[in-house]
Amino acid sequence: MKMSHSREIPLLTIRGFSHFISLSSRRLVSVSLCLALLVIMSVVLLNCGEQEEKAQWSGPARIAVVVPGGGPLQEEGEMLRLGTLMAIEEAGGLVADHRIEMIVYESPCNTGSATAVAERIAANGSTIAVIGYLCPETIRAVLPIYRKVHLALINPTVSADFIRKDDSRHLFPLLYGDGEQGAFLAAYAKKGLGLTRVAILSDGSSFGNLLSTFFLEEANRLGLELVENILTNPKAEKAARAVEFLKSARPDVTFVAASPRAASLFLVEHRRQKVGGLVLGPDQLADLDFYEMAGQAAEGLLVCQPSMLDSEDPEKSKFVKSFEQFSKRRPDWIAVAGYDSMQLALEVLSRSGPNRDDFLRAIRRISAPSKSFRGIGGPVFFKQDGTSQRPFFVAEIHNGRLRPAKPPTIEFPVLADDK
Repeated sequence: MKMSHSREIPLLTIRGFSHFISLSSRRLVSVSLCLALLVIMSVVLLNCGEQEEKAQWSGPARIAVVVPGGGPLQEEGEMLRLGTLMAIEEAGGLVADHRIEMIVYESPCNTGSATAVAERIAANGSTIAVIGYLCPETIRAVLPIYRKVHLALINPTVSADFIRKDDSRHLFPLLYGDGEQGAFLAAYAKKGLGLTRVAILSDGSSFGNLLSTFFLEEANRLGLELVENILTNPKAEKAARAVEFLKSARPDVTFVAASPRAASLFLVEHRRQKVGGLVLGPDQLADLDFYEMAGQAAEGLLVCQPSMLDSEDPEKSKFVKSFEQFSKRRPDWIAVAGYDSMQLALEVLSRSGPNRDDFLRAIRRISAPSKSFRGIGGPVFFKQDGTSQRPFFVAEIHNGRLRPAKPPTIEFPVLADDK
């Protein structure tokens, strides 16, 4: 944190001036006195300037937290708010003896409303950083506003690739990208499960194409055999036809790069036709709505996850207990992401002090594995291209709930400090 330092004229310097005056002509004395006066005036002015800078931060530094106030993402927004609030209350509202406040702003997934709220946040000079947003389109709309005023935006939950490569490095995502989870699941099939024959089921959407492309690239790199690459859609007859192809191809595992609706129809047919082999899916197939669509057909599905709380890790167990006591609710991965985001902001602020530019420089230094921020969800650092690197986990749907798969994760990629 920046601190004000008062400057005093050393006693030795004053004595030196007295000796110099006694041995010099009046003209030299006059010059020396002028120089001394200039030095004193400079020190006074410098101290005044520093006192004014300190006075500018006499109030608390603020961290803005942006969540939807209603609509279909209200529950997710509430978990994000609770996670951030728990973190700042644990800190006692202080960082390095400086008062910190968390200000919550409600902003729906509507670009017009979101930009208006972002303008209000940006105009508040005591706001040092922003945490939040659940929709990628909203992030794309507000990021130029924050970039203009040098505000860092820490995003806990959005995995869309199109908003992640921020060359100006004002966006700091704590979640992996969509393409990255596709590549990870291919590596998991090979290294975690020891499988060799893979199939891909895609719905042809931009999301499905991105996932399947990254999965296939990593599968090829690892020497996996692609036995079938099938296109499907959210229709029962199309799902039935896709399963028939898979039945003859006999893959060890099928990667489903499809919407929840198309994926649920596929799993129902997969179960009805008693096709062997495991099924892998992205994290969007891990919520309760999907399980209600697929029912028992979702049992055994392996899905990518940003964090796993049902584990024997004592730190995670402690977090779950603390969160339940704090909020009277069980945390999910979004609560973890909110908590980690605020902990990250407070840690950076303790090093940077309450200045936007200093905060940006400090968070950008978290740029390699050895410099990682270590949160409940695991270590994370931010690469030079504006993306992040963090661990992946795999969960299994069992009796309608998620439990850690066996193994719960693999090292991906092998992390090494940038050269």
